[in-house]
Order: sequence, then C-alpha cells, then structure tokens
Amino acid sequence: MIVRRLQDPQAGFTLIEMLVALAIFSVAALALLRLDGYAVATAADLDGRLAAGLAVRNEAALAATDRGVLVRGTTERSVTNAGRRFRVRRTVAPTADRRLVRIDLLAVEPGSRHRAALTLIKRVG
Repeated sequence: MIVRRLQDPQAGFTLIEMLVALAIFSVAALALLRLDGYAVATAADLDGRLAAGLAVRNEAALAATDRGVLVRGTTERSVTNAGRRFRVRRTVAPTADRRLVRIDLLAVEPGSRHRAALTLIKRVG
C-alpha cells in the first residue's frame, strides 16, 4: 500500500508563521499590561489629589465660619481626612480694604506630592 501525501501550501501554518504570530501577540499583551499599570498609577494620584482638595476645602469652611479672632501670619497644623494625614498651612494677610483679610490655605500630604491650595477672602469687621 502506497500512501500519498498531498502537499497543499495552504494546509497549515509553518513554524516561522507561528513564531511571528506569538511575537506580535506578546508585544500587544505587554502594551496592554503597561497601559493597565499606568491607569492604576493615575487613579492613585487622582485619589491623593482629591483627598488633599477635600482637606483644604474643609479647612476653608472652618476658616469662613470661625467667629473667633483671626491671627495674622502663618500657622500650620496636622489634619486627618479620608484616612490620610495632611499638613495644612494657613496664612492670614490684610488686604487693601481693612474690613477684609486674605486667607491662603495649602494642604500637603507628607511623603507624597499630593497637595491642594485655596484662597478665600473673609470679612472681619
């Protein structure tokens, strides 16, 4: 019995074609993994900035509603907001109108670059 093989060039993939396909798939998979890592890092950075923004807005609300005497100059205090600790710097300065003061607030999360700033004008007299 003689067995004949049909040699059809379109019968399947060659080893070289398989290796090229695997290489292309690997490059695409690595690009997706890198993109995923970038998305996670960006989300974490946005979360930190949002927490700093909330901390500085809370301090602004406290400053706006405080009926006590405002101390001019710069003060710092530590606050915890959203489970994170922030250093809040508060600078009170006079304006051209003696009835108004300018309050600059800066919240910084130590050990990171997350920060937020806010300025408000408050009537004092």
